[in-house]
This record gives sequence, structure tokens and C-alpha cells, in this order.
Amino acid sequence: MPPGDREMRLPIKYLLPILGALVVHCTAYAEESGFSSYDECILESLKGVSSDVAANAIIASCRSAFPETAPAAAVAPVPASEPEPEPQPESAPPQEPQAQAKPEPASAGESRELTEEELGNLKATLMGFLTSYRVTFENRNEDLTITEVTIAVWDDFDPRGLKKYTETMNIPPSGEQKVEYEVVYMGDDQGWRWKVDSAKGLPVVY
Repeated sequence: MPPGDREMRLPIKYLLPILGALVVHCTAYAEESGFSSYDECILESLKGVSSDVAANAIIASCRSAFPETAPAAAVAPVPASEPEPEPQPESAPPQEPQAQAKPEPASAGESRELTEEELGNLKATLMGFLTSYRVTFENRNEDLTITEVTIAVWDDFDPRGLKKYTETMNIPPSGEQKVEYEVVYMGDDQGWRWKVDSAKGLPVVY
């Protein structure tokens, strides 16, 4: 083979020192050039380089200047804890409905004379001493307020001496009241008599 057609091949033992020196030189160059990233180092350093050996040396030097770092593991977001519900105030126990008070009876109109039946529902108990008659009245009428009672006092030995005495009062239905009468005593206790002669009252409106 003619000398012009022979490829010049250097033994591997000669290439290794040259490649090592080239890598050291490129690494120093990459560090001194102020590249900010591996990609910038590759793009700028490979301009005008046609040799694979030189290109591999540049790649190795750029990687040495900018070592490959493992990507940071993504941190899963920590779910925000839900706030604990505020304690609700205890509701007051339902109140039992109060029984409505029975309306107080009211009297209306003018007093009138009691009928015989109404007069029979007016009970009277006497405690008398000489001229003082203390009478306890009990009104058993359900719709009438007693306002006035007249008693009659007489002597069996002298019926013509009958006298009447009237006192005012206010006795509601089913109520009672003590009333004192001042009478003229002129007879013997054995023949002295008395009774409820008449009474007046007001109708009750509920």
C-alpha cells in the first residue's frame, strides 16, 4: 500500500496520556469559562470540534464541572387537618306547659234580690252574745257574689217586736265571711229567734 493511502494509527498506550491531558485541560477550561450549566458548557465547548476524541473529552470535562444530580423527590402535600367542630351548647330541656290559671270571677251590673233557691244556698251560722250577733256566711252559689244580707230578730213572746238588720259584704262563689250585727236585745233568751230574711248579690262573669 502506498504511503499516502496508509492511515496513521497510534498505539492505545500513546492515546491514553493524550486523552487524559485533554480531559484535564477541558475541565480546567470549563471551570474557568464561567459556564452556568452543563448544557451551556457542551454547546459552547463543542463549537468547531470535529474529532470524536476531543468531543468525548469535552463531554467528560463538562460533566466533571457540572455533576449530574438526582432529581429531588416530589414531596406529597400534607392534607390540612380539618378543624375540630366546636362543641355545641346543650339545649335547655323543653319546659312543660304551665297550667293556665283559672280566671278570677268578676261581678257585673247592679245588685239584685236573691231568689228563694239562691237564698237557700246561703248558709249562716250565728254566734250571739247579748246585742252582738256574729254571723258566718257561706256562699254556695256558683255564679253569684253576695253583697248584702238582712237578718230578722224577734221574740216568740212578742212577734210584733220583730226587727231587721242589714250589713254589706263581698262573698264570692264558694267563699265565706264573718259579719257582725249590732241588735237590740229586749227579750228572754229562750224565746229569742233570728233568721236570714233577705239578701242581694251580683251575677258573676267568667
